[in-house]
Amino acid sequence: MATIPPTTASSSWLQSVAEVLPLPHRAVAPYTLGEAIDELGSYAQATTTLDWQSSRAVKKNLASLRAEITAQAQTIGARLRRTIAAPLAAAHDGDREATVVAAARFREAWRSKAAVSDAFRDLCEAAALAGARTHELLRLLSAIIASQIGPAAGRPFSLLREAADALVDTEEELARKRNAPLLEPLTEARRLEVAEGILVAIPAGRVVVWTVYDRATVWGMRTAAGPLTFLRPEWALPNAFDQELHDFPERAELRQIREGVGWLDDLHVESLKAENRLALVRVDLGERQLAGAVEEARLRIEAVLSIAVQAGGVSWQSPGAAAVLLDGEVRVSSFGLTIRDHSNHGDSYGMGATAEILTKVADELGDALSKRPMPERLVEALTSLREARMTDHRDVTMYGARRVTPRVATALEDHAMELIASVLGVRSDGLASALQRREALDQVDRLVLSRLMAPFRDSRMFERAQERRELEDAVSHYVQGGILVVSVAKAVALREEIRALPMSRLQRADFEEGLAICTDPAREGELLDDMWRMSCVIRARHRRVRNAVNHGLPLSATTLNSVRDYADATSRTALDLALDWFKNGELGATLLEREQRAWAERFARIEAGNSWASEDARSEQGQERASEDSSARPQ
Repeated sequence: MATIPPTTASSSWLQSVAEVLPLPHRAVAPYTLGEAIDELGSYAQATTTLDWQSSRAVKKNLASLRAEITAQAQTIGARLRRTIAAPLAAAHDGDREATVVAAARFREAWRSKAAVSDAFRDLCEAAALAGARTHELLRLLSAIIASQIGPAAGRPFSLLREAADALVDTEEELARKRNAPLLEPLTEARRLEVAEGILVAIPAGRVVVWTVYDRATVWGMRTAAGPLTFLRPEWALPNAFDQELHDFPERAELRQIREGVGWLDDLHVESLKAENRLALVRVDLGERQLAGAVEEARLRIEAVLSIAVQAGGVSWQSPGAAAVLLDGEVRVSSFGLTIRDHSNHGDSYGMGATAEILTKVADELGDALSKRPMPERLVEALTSLREARMTDHRDVTMYGARRVTPRVATALEDHAMELIASVLGVRSDGLASALQRREALDQVDRLVLSRLMAPFRDSRMFERAQERRELEDAVSHYVQGGILVVSVAKAVALREEIRALPMSRLQRADFEEGLAICTDPAREGELLDDMWRMSCVIRARHRRVRNAVNHGLPLSATTLNSVRDYADATSRTALDLALDWFKNGELGATLLEREQRAWAERFARIEAGNSWASEDARSEQGQERASEDSSARPQ
């Protein structure tokens, strides 16, 4: 333990430690040597070896980080300095790969029980030296302990506060808080022993979080997305607590925790009211610290919800209720449930769309989410893009969400694109080039398919409505999400029947142009060249707009708004690539190569003299054969 000079008044120095140990109210987590090494390791992991060796910008950042580490190392006490000397020396300098490994080893040493004990003893010894340390210097030493124990330092009833109480509370107060009588007298040595034991014994184990959302609904009664399970409480709670007509995997756990989670009965009552739309969510966080579990669970939920919101759904609202289980036992539970009175609960379309999209997301990402949580940078990209969509979204028009200006949306998209490039491990300019090619191809597809469907525009203005509908159904259909799929091959095959329909001069001209592009590879190649030139212009303008937004340069509303469609489309595509990366585990470079290959293959087909219509016909025939083969297999 700490060596205390016999002349020091014990009550004074114990009070000093208790005063500086907890984080101040609403204080942010402190930045210490541990965070500096973490930052260095993360930077090394996100940087290429080539840039690490030769990039001036990287070298400048590394110099800044190493200066930070040197400064932070000067604030730690003598005991802790000796314990972490070796991992600190290894992490401070070295090549990129070695730095990543050394930073991970330092993180493990920094958060070890031995290091926490050393930091606590350094703090006690500094406080015991009467007049030698100021409040600010003691606070620096206590910040190191907060860094080491992580999330357990920041909650309202933190381990830091509990340890501080052990230093100054009366025996009666401590016995009451610990719910057990004290077996030994509270000498100074015993107080220090109890406080140190609290700091090194961070509660950890299998952590499960239950929480609830308002303005929400679930497709069916239960949807699972890896460790996330979404339940309709109006179905789940009666089956768990009352009639027990239907079994489901979480039923026994709900029964077990009912007594310790008071808001579950409130939710039971509220969920049966017709005006309420609620969802009960369970998140299995696996083995981890108890502290910070609610925040982590909600972050994972919001990441999945962000995909649904961007795809046209509406945001869910949190009534603030949550419960945390540690190894099956309720350890934390909020006091109650706050259901707000929403005037637009009748928006069944928006909430139903969210539920439907959420089910699709669960199907696509469930396996990946079971293996690992989404990386923090991908979650941040998702939430940034979700916020960027709030320029004109259902949340804004129907639910009173704060409208985001086009300027802010552009900055958020720019930030998200950098995050996605980092997640994929590719250069941001390489990602932008791949997205430009994809957008040019998509523009060609949209233009030509709109030309082919021109005869069916404003169909009520013309005769032969039944024949028109039959032809329209023959060449096109809608798929999930309201996406129109057009068969180029069928449109070309039925061109004479379509030509015979009554239509305007402009509709006929558009249709004939569409036919020409689909049947003449040379015309298709000319259109691709034109679209590529246009995409180069819009990408360059988009870059100017981003620079203007980020650096406060002059920027007119017209210029800004002229790139919004391009920014929106490319950021959506980038997010799709990032989600594919997370789902399938492919390298980011492989995903970009696929985008480049789609462009090259399109031109290769054109140069070979194969038309769009003939390629589409071959593709449809292949799909039909595959469907027939699947149907013929014994079930």
